[in-house]
Amino acid sequence: MTRKLAGRTSASIALALLLLGPGGVRAQEPPAPAPEAEPEAEPADGPVERWYELVRDGGKHGHARVTWSPSTWQGRPTIHDTTVVVERSVRNMAGVRTTFETTLTIDLERDRDGTLWWQRVVVEEAGRTTTDEVTWTGAGYLSVVQVGDAPARRVEVPLEAPVATDAESFLGPRARAGALAPGDRLTLRLLDVRGRRAREVELTVLEPETLEDQAWAPGPVPCVVVRERDPAAGSETRLWLDREGAFVRLRADGVEQRRVTRAQAEDMPARPPEFSVTMPAVPPLERVFTARRQAVTLHLLPDPTRARPELPATAFSRVVAARGDDAAGWALDLELTAHDDPAAQAAYPLDAAARARFARELEPTPIMPCEHPDLVAAAREAIGDAATVREAAGRLARFVFRAVDKESPDVGELTALEILAQRRGDCSEHAVLFVALCRAAGIPARRCSGLVHIGTLWGNHAWAEVWAGAWIGADPTTGELGTAARYIHYGYQDDPESFPGVASTRIRGRARLVSTALVPAPDELEPGAPEALDLREPATLRVADVAARRWSHRLCGLEVRDLPEGWTVQLQPTSSAALRGPGGASASVSIQADQGSTLEDLGAGANGTFAGHPAFVLEQGERMATVFVHSRRRFVRVLLRGDALARAAVERALAPTFGPPQAVPAEPPPPAEPPAGD
Repeated sequence: MTRKLAGRTSASIALALLLLGPGGVRAQEPPAPAPEAEPEAEPADGPVERWYELVRDGGKHGHARVTWSPSTWQGRPTIHDTTVVVERSVRNMAGVRTTFETTLTIDLERDRDGTLWWQRVVVEEAGRTTTDEVTWTGAGYLSVVQVGDAPARRVEVPLEAPVATDAESFLGPRARAGALAPGDRLTLRLLDVRGRRAREVELTVLEPETLEDQAWAPGPVPCVVVRERDPAAGSETRLWLDREGAFVRLRADGVEQRRVTRAQAEDMPARPPEFSVTMPAVPPLERVFTARRQAVTLHLLPDPTRARPELPATAFSRVVAARGDDAAGWALDLELTAHDDPAAQAAYPLDAAARARFARELEPTPIMPCEHPDLVAAAREAIGDAATVREAAGRLARFVFRAVDKESPDVGELTALEILAQRRGDCSEHAVLFVALCRAAGIPARRCSGLVHIGTLWGNHAWAEVWAGAWIGADPTTGELGTAARYIHYGYQDDPESFPGVASTRIRGRARLVSTALVPAPDELEPGAPEALDLREPATLRVADVAARRWSHRLCGLEVRDLPEGWTVQLQPTSSAALRGPGGASASVSIQADQGSTLEDLGAGANGTFAGHPAFVLEQGERMATVFVHSRRRFVRVLLRGDALARAAVERALAPTFGPPQAVPAEPPPPAEPPAGD
């Protein structure tokens, strides 16, 4: 769960970086103007310099220096813009803090009306350099991207005419001429390299405003205010332009750039701002990894700078109702569903027709150079003799889960080759490597972005979908193919028609998630109980029927039945219970979601059984033992105290927690005695 440098156009990369911060999953950010400069005077008058501070959710996390000077490009007079952005912030993921420091430099050549001829973006972070260069060829744009030492990626975008750099450079001449009046509407064409096209956004001139007390200005600053809206993405940016056509303020979904003096810009906080990418689950659900459906209400605090997010309806999640308004805040009722199709059993490898059908989901990208021989070899080795796409993708998911340490890198986005070599990363790295390996193996795959429920927490997350005869969910961070109802889907990071960054920026830092209903797997339903567990009724979530000798902790799936007389059970608020019996006998039971691990992954393995299930049993004297059982996507730990009879009673009483006994391989019979000799 880290940030990502991405934008709809190369020209918007600067703002995309400012919008990022360490905001969790690395979602694609909406298109918006970058802080490239428009001259405050004629180019002949010499260079111009401006400074900005960058603020996200109230915390200053960077500054930008913008300069321009007269120039030429291929014999035509142009304006050379240089923007340098310095950013420093901390991402907090469930108490684990990672500091990100980035320097971004944009050089570009453009006309006075904003026409973009050439641009180079260089991002430096933790010793690695990423370069993105765009050049007008006369028949369109050529984009060349190189991330670290990975092979350069070239993409041609055929266009009949060049596009604008951004809204500021496009509007600047009109602002200087006083030709922008409230109500005016204009269309701005921006470059969309990934979509291989020009994207049109709408510009609307609003009522003018005067900004007071600007330290860089001798007096009040009259401004033209313009709203920039991308109809496809639904994203909006508001710009305040002064009489010279230069932007004084820019605001987009909780992020602001404000013009200041150099001293103000470079006055960074001693402790960089910290942004959390996780939030508590209400209530905690350690059984969520087997959920077939889940009802969740997403509560959003009011924020005048951020509108309601428009979440897509996909196989992972959909909005079923919305209540509230921008002034009071929103409550969005969501339905989350399991995303799997066991009947999908396409033969592996896919034939040429299927590969052609899913060409976009098989293509290489700058961070996923799936044609590289190292990735092809790794995929081939992990897949082995798999005969179906489902089996092959499942092996790749487990390979990535086991091969990549859960350790955040100190750069915004590692390439699949870097992840394969370094074997470390958070959910974004797991998704990148998994999708790259799938594509290297000829399996259509795409990255997903959104929120995930992992039991006690919700967090920003990256996962995947693969086509195995049908699209199904896959989460390499937890090593699974076929996903449970625990994801809120923002969109696809590699699809130019999808805009997960818009949802991300509108939700971050203002959300609270409350689960209201859960439909567990069929074998987890209590006899006679309704299919859906109503999580809004606290009295039904921890039930103690002493007369019937039955106790149920439904949030975690803990069941105690037919415990002998003389024993008591105390269900804890957390996913645990305390059992106490005669003669000092006792049992402490706690349950946690497995997060993809098995007993073998934890280095233990099964050395015995408990309630008919494989278990790791650690004997600690004659009257004490600790037992670990992996069942129903949960780890159950039982700390036993007492004699053999007491321990047997606890084992029988806890059996409903685990379901029907699993077959345990019998020990091989001893070798037969050799027949007697003649």
